[in-house]
Amino acid sequence: MSLYLNLLKYSLKNPKRGLGLLESAYQSKEDKQHLHVYDNERVEFKQSLNGLFPSTDIPFLEFDQDTISLRNHLEEFQKKLEIQKFPSIEKPYPIDYSLEEQSGMFLYSLCRIVKPKIIVETGVAYGRSSSYILQALNDNKMGKLYSIDFTFRPWESKSMIGSAIPNNLKHRWEFIFGTSAEKLKPILNKLEKIDIFLHDSLHTFKNMMFEFETAWPFIKDDGFLLSDDILGNAAFFDFYSKFGGQHTVLSQGDKSAMGILQKVQ
Repeated sequence: MSLYLNLLKYSLKNPKRGLGLLESAYQSKEDKQHLHVYDNERVEFKQSLNGLFPSTDIPFLEFDQDTISLRNHLEEFQKKLEIQKFPSIEKPYPIDYSLEEQSGMFLYSLCRIVKPKIIVETGVAYGRSSSYILQALNDNKMGKLYSIDFTFRPWESKSMIGSAIPNNLKHRWEFIFGTSAEKLKPILNKLEKIDIFLHDSLHTFKNMMFEFETAWPFIKDDGFLLSDDILGNAAFFDFYSKFGGQHTVLSQGDKSAMGILQKVQ
């Protein structure tokens, strides 16, 4: 009950953001009536990469060794979060918001193989996905990650966005504070071309389609559009059905999946 009272007070003081919260909740409810089932398409981490790069001898053991320090860091960060109360300034996002390790290793491995120069992501939260990407860029000794995120609820704070990212990786990171509706197109216009786009912000059909359609023209040939949490609506399916590309669905347990779409020439 206290959660709803806090949201009500917040909405009265911030009517524009309050309406945004109501709109996103309504969209999420509507989305559940229009789903696409990927049960026969889901693959595991190594299988997904072998399918995308069949002629590449992928050094999975090397990638595993190279991420030990990062994975230990993220595990310690999560342990500290577990003792905090949600929702609060110290724990603004639930732990299950965070990217699971298999998906993190996919992001790391993909970036090590592709060696991207520019990546754009929407939605950071604590920054687990950002950390895996930045570790890969650091190990590649090239590339930059641009991340867009905003505070939408009263217990969220700018200081906690990306708080899991190790300090030694932040030199390849540029954080843009704001909504994707406001910030995505301007940053893409500035960058002109990107190698990878990752959607991990508001997972509603309307927002996902907006981000996909906005980012797609800026993605280089053979580049990638990635989307976390595609099971809540049919946006990813509808998008690749319309625009084409080689799609892969990465399993993230029973209740989630990541959509991977390569922009083929």
